[in-house]
Amino acid sequence: MKKIVFATIPMQEIEGAGWDQDGYVYRFEENKDLECRTKVHIPVNGVLTNLLKKDDDVKVVRIYVDTKNSLRNAEIQKEELECLNKNIGAKLIFEDISTEFDETSSTVEQRFKKLIEKLEDNCEIILDMTYGSKTLVPVLFYVLGFAEKFFNADIKNILYDKARFEKCQVEVDGKMKEVSTPNPESCEIFDITPLFYLNSLTSIMEAPDGKTALARLDKFFAL
Repeated sequence: MKKIVFATIPMQEIEGAGWDQDGYVYRFEENKDLECRTKVHIPVNGVLTNLLKKDDDVKVVRIYVDTKNSLRNAEIQKEELECLNKNIGAKLIFEDISTEFDETSSTVEQRFKKLIEKLEDNCEIILDMTYGSKTLVPVLFYVLGFAEKFFNADIKNILYDKARFEKCQVEVDGKMKEVSTPNPESCEIFDITPLFYLNSLTSIMEAPDGKTALARLDKFFAL
């Protein structure tokens, strides 16, 4: 089956003074089967080492705002995943969706249209929704719903990673400079796919009133 990976790309610098040049290990407490103990700069790359298989056809759609840092980070994502894929053997192609740093209605609609144009019939979808603007999060959920309903897509994993940033003093060109870098012990990744299916459930659920709906939802959570 064709796999499509939607990977949001960070805007902030993810290399340089104070950063671990090899990246960071992201813990995955809820699903150890997806955890990768290899250091990575882009967390979804580590998870993909456990989701991709030899000869898989994988389209990696990188989503970012058109800035200098984002462009460099997109390069890092591609180089890193290609390196990790040498031990897997999946067939990777990379496509980009780049927009301006703007949150007008027309820009949001443009992002949605560009995203759904990347969909293919009967595909598996993996999404890392960590980075990007706040409006991108609901847009990505709408895209997944569109994919499931009209393209018979299988929504496999929706990922979100976090890290606690701490300030530290580092020497840059002979001068001390304050920078913010991730605390290695805080790096963690989550699979939030149940949120998508919870939304699907509430969309199709029927009840005569709110009280009944809440009771039915409680029964669902008790299963």
